[in-house]
Amino acid sequence: MTRKQLEDLGLTKEQMDTIMELNGKDIENTKASAKGKDDEIAALNEQIKTANDTIAELKKNNVDNEALQKKVGEYEGEVKRLKAEAEATTKTYALKEQLSKAGVVDADYLIYKHGGIDKFTFDKENNPVGIEETLKPYKEDTAMAHLFKQEPVKQQYNPKDGSGPGAVNPFAKETYNLTKQGELLRSNPEQARAMAAAAGVTI
Repeated sequence: MTRKQLEDLGLTKEQMDTIMELNGKDIENTKASAKGKDDEIAALNEQIKTANDTIAELKKNNVDNEALQKKVGEYEGEVKRLKAEAEATTKTYALKEQLSKAGVVDADYLIYKHGGIDKFTFDKENNPVGIEETLKPYKEDTAMAHLFKQEPVKQQYNPKDGSGPGAVNPFAKETYNLTKQGELLRSNPEQARAMAAAAGVTI
């Protein structure tokens, strides 16, 4: 939602600043997570490239040197290890993303409980497959309920008087809605603050 749209709702500058700041934090958190993944994989690929370049140089200049040829073998082993690590990293990020979409709130523990990354199935592009079937027994086990997102208790509000039936809390993560936040801030600031506080947000 743009600042112009918030202005059209009749919000004050302070109210608009608060909403835009909250929305910006969500966007930055998403960007930071994606950048962390890309940086980690890029670093591994750079290590692989460096090792391959070293191997090529050693082979070209020291064909008959037994000691250096041994070193070539060591570098080739390192390249193999780095490639395996890069593949595992790619699989892990892809798996965690799919688990999150499936409602898992503690992906690391579920992966551990399932026996590690190698116990999951991946396609040729290292994307996880059969996630729903894999998660079914965990979802049916009441002892594992804490691993999955629970349906939030709907916190209701009425933009006019702050009571009675209405929409869910627009400040809550699960039902985040900038338009409804703006309407509520304009029509009932006190109720807006109460709903925001219930969602862990201070305005």
